[in-house]
Amino acid sequence: MSDPKRVAIIGAGMAGLTLARALAGHAAIRIFEKSRGIGGRMATRRIEDRAFDHGAQYITIREPRFRDLLDAAAADGAVERWNRDIVSLPAARQDGPRADAPRYVGKPAMNALPKWMARDCDIAFDTEISSVSGTPGHWTLTAGAGEDGPFDWIVATAPAPQSAALLPPAFAHHAAMQTTRMHACFTLMVPLKPGAATPFAAARLDDPVISWISRNDTKPGRDDAPCLVVNAGPEWSDRHIEAPLESLRVQIIEAVRRYVPLDSTEADSAVIKRWRYANVARPAGQPFLLDPAQQLASCGDWCIAGRVEAAFESASRLADALLPALRETPP
Repeated sequence: MSDPKRVAIIGAGMAGLTLARALAGHAAIRIFEKSRGIGGRMATRRIEDRAFDHGAQYITIREPRFRDLLDAAAADGAVERWNRDIVSLPAARQDGPRADAPRYVGKPAMNALPKWMARDCDIAFDTEISSVSGTPGHWTLTAGAGEDGPFDWIVATAPAPQSAALLPPAFAHHAAMQTTRMHACFTLMVPLKPGAATPFAAARLDDPVISWISRNDTKPGRDDAPCLVVNAGPEWSDRHIEAPLESLRVQIIEAVRRYVPLDSTEADSAVIKRWRYANVARPAGQPFLLDPAQQLASCGDWCIAGRVEAAFESASRLADALLPALRETPP
């Protein structure tokens, strides 16, 4: 009996973890993650005694396979429905998921879902892949001064620009990756004073600077310490992607004050995060990118749409396509 094929997955976000789980038992899987933590944009950050979901804000469900995943995670306490209204300001504005669409969050933090998914996964953290070299079926990954391999297959699940930079020129789908476009996003995390009152739990905003404000502490399983998560709008973020962060922090704080009162202490303690690749502006238009001849592939939300579920769907459909190849016995 031949040894299982070795598959390297670059990125431990929703797409990478979904793929690893789907291929488990059919190949030897190793995930390479450049950061210290798991989840990609399903991220949570602690500042002082507060936890901020400073990436994806919530999850919606459209497909049965994704519902099955969330049901299993919820049964283990890693996911719960967020039963708070999201207002639109001005009130007549309508976009995003319909008002009655259930929204779910990781519990006690957004990264609880990817942590739950990562159980039993082989993950190399703090490992930023700088290059992929070799030939089909004999790929080597380079990270810093070290190498790992050979791997039969390489799958890049990072945002399209980052995945395109890593996959060798022979990959058949570079043109499709070049057609994608992703918006940036600046996120502001604001610790509020105990007992602080805000006019809403969460709001979508028609504002020239910011598009979202939420009270992170209204999500289930969170600490009572009040705190805000604020997202700048995609167009504004794109225009200011290289601007000094402190200047942008001040501008976002002033925009927040149009909707929520902040005193000087709260404003001074606010922290800003730059997401260079946050939301999908123009997807690849196909659910995944697979090159069987080179034994290379790529997937992620950027293939379909800017939703957590889209990353899951992209990776799930890639797994369906990969499984027959992984079961093949070499001559």
